[in-house]
Amino acid sequence: MVHPLPCRGLRALLVVFALLGANLFLVLAPLGAGHLRAAGVDDKQREVVALADELERLTERMDALGEDYSQALTLQDELSVELQVATDEVGRTEQALAQMRGTLYVAAVSQFMQGGRKSTLTNLLATTDRVQDSLQRQQFTSIALNAGSMSSDKLDSLATDLNKQRKKLEKKQEQAQKLAATVLSRQSAAQDLAAIYEQRQSSATGELAELLRLERNRRSEAAFEEAKRISDGYSSKYASSRSQYKNLPKVSARNQTAINAALSQLGVPYRYGRNTPDVAFDCSGLTTYAWAKAGVGMPRNSRQQYNALPHIPQSMAMPGDLVFSGSPIHHVGIYLGGGRVVHAPQYGDVVKISAVNWGRVVGVARPG
Repeated sequence: MVHPLPCRGLRALLVVFALLGANLFLVLAPLGAGHLRAAGVDDKQREVVALADELERLTERMDALGEDYSQALTLQDELSVELQVATDEVGRTEQALAQMRGTLYVAAVSQFMQGGRKSTLTNLLATTDRVQDSLQRQQFTSIALNAGSMSSDKLDSLATDLNKQRKKLEKKQEQAQKLAATVLSRQSAAQDLAAIYEQRQSSATGELAELLRLERNRRSEAAFEEAKRISDGYSSKYASSRSQYKNLPKVSARNQTAINAALSQLGVPYRYGRNTPDVAFDCSGLTTYAWAKAGVGMPRNSRQQYNALPHIPQSMAMPGDLVFSGSPIHHVGIYLGGGRVVHAPQYGDVVKISAVNWGRVVGVARPG
């Protein structure tokens, strides 16, 4: 039999439940709507940071592929010139050899006709299998030598040169075919990465897209502050650093012309392998164009530029110098001073002024 609780005991039990309920509310309150909203914001922030990191990694890989593509195009242009030179050499040698053989033929005919040896001439000029080509050449040469027309060594040397030139041409033709395949491969890989980049970037819509924009702005501002801090440190030590590096090339008097040329292209789109003013540039295309406007020629590719120009310590960088980054090198811009650089940064972007990421700079070079 269940006995009903006394009235006093029931009231006490209700008080306990009330206290427990109050405490339970206090415990669960942080997990209510406000906390859930905060957790949602944190999740979105983590998502946008991860997306921004991923997009930066993709642009880094695209930059590397873009310069690989640009370098392959440069090599292809150089090889095309070499192919034409080799083709011309073969043509000239073939022509010289044909003329020499014609001379031998005339000398042979003359000797036989003058000597009245028409029957031997008939045998010599016969095209049947009874007369071997090698024997025919030997007799032609012997007759021409007797006539004092030329040296057999010259004929042999010319034939040998032609053989070498043909082999050289064939080798370059093979290289051209392989390089063409490489160009297409790198172009295709860059396009594939660009498609992935576009897909990932377009995945950020609505609030996430705005958060991504704010995150990129935050990173850009932080990069400018850090670049200026480091550059100010370099400037304060410039005089003492100058005494350590006494043989550095002087800053070119043409540097401002190059800087102005680059700045005149602000807003022009980035494109792989391009250096067309007011239309499109890649990073090394912009530096090549800008310094060409100042009357200074440079290789077309960033790696070749770095290898061709005198190097400068980072702490001694001056406006107009080229700042290189990437390993292997795949990006270059023109230093403006104050931790700023004008460059064609990456796929989907335009020529603009950015902060120098000194932590990723692998070298500075001085044109002019």
